[in-house]
Amino acid sequence: MSDRSPHEKSLYRVIVVGTSLSFGVLAAIVSSMQDFFGGNAAFHFSLRTIAGFVIGAALGLGFWWLVGRWQKMRGL
Repeated sequence: MSDRSPHEKSLYRVIVVGTSLSFGVLAAIVSSMQDFFGGNAAFHFSLRTIAGFVIGAALGLGFWWLVGRWQKMRGL
């Protein structure tokens, strides 16, 4: 197994950060929506929005952590 090049490591970091931010933003949007099904959709910024962002970002990081562990187990 060869070591990863510096470019590959940098790309991996960009992918991890991008995924975490996008999961966080998506979770924040979903948690800030109110009365979506009632026809009066509105965004309300609250503590729930921040918690949604943090949880979503953690899920994005967790996903890539699992991928990294899977690669190490497989010897990739």
